[in-house]
Amino acid sequence: MLSVLIPVIDWNPYSLVASLAAQLIQCGQSYEILVSDDSDFTESSKISQLVGQIPGVIYFCRENPLGRSANRNFLGDQAKHEFLLFMDGDAGMAEGNYIQNYLDRLSSDTVLCGGTLYNEEPPENSDFLLRWKYGRSREQSDAKNRQKRPWKSFSTFNFLIPAKVFKGIRFDESIKGYGHEDTIFGINLHQSGVKIIHLNNGLIHLGLEPSSIYLEKIRESGANLCLLDSRMRFPSKYIGDFSLLASWKRLKKLKIAWLVAAWFRYRRKSIEKRLCGPDPSLVLLDLYKLGAISHIG
Repeated sequence: MLSVLIPVIDWNPYSLVASLAAQLIQCGQSYEILVSDDSDFTESSKISQLVGQIPGVIYFCRENPLGRSANRNFLGDQAKHEFLLFMDGDAGMAEGNYIQNYLDRLSSDTVLCGGTLYNEEPPENSDFLLRWKYGRSREQSDAKNRQKRPWKSFSTFNFLIPAKVFKGIRFDESIKGYGHEDTIFGINLHQSGVKIIHLNNGLIHLGLEPSSIYLEKIRESGANLCLLDSRMRFPSKYIGDFSLLASWKRLKKLKIAWLVAAWFRYRRKSIEKRLCGPDPSLVLLDLYKLGAISHIG
């Protein structure tokens, strides 16, 4: 019936996997939980032994990381059941009927997206505040809002897809590093006519990065966006759905992207200091993203 597929990077997924197994057993459905560790985490082998003792779990470890897209494709290829439930390894359970909520909406031609949640209280360590603040403001959203443009709101963090649909779409393994494999996957689903339904069935994102690491990921994501644009992976009708891409292309059309890039080079250090501080501004973060992609592109 259900294959639960969990890519892991530098995180111990024991609590998540144990909670999932308990719910799956209670639901009485045939299942498997496949965990694929794509990190250099020194504790991976110990974690694999611990998690592998949970009923129905297979834990994959490797010496050479596959990458975000290839790791998810690997899990999809290993799965044996009709439906694939993908979630990130640094997720936490928000409620006890998470699995049943998905089972109640299963359809052979529909992708279900459960959503991403963040703890209500900000992290005590301000070094994680930027990622939490962005997540609460921009990523945590009611299903009704996400459904307005379901392909735009698609996220790899927590979604269920029929195996036959996944085999026809798959993740683009040419996208290396961090960022936009979910963007392209969502667009491909929409172009293929696959129905995407958003639910209020969220998991909590626990693995907040320190602000400096998050800014590194933003720059990496900007590089991926530039590369995908150069490969013409964004059909024109979708560009307006992604504000950063649309703004950057507008700057390029007006021939002033170089000015924004120059501003970014000059102000980068001071902006990063502010964003890594105790009161990060999301407006400033948006400008940082635009400056970074203009500098790269």
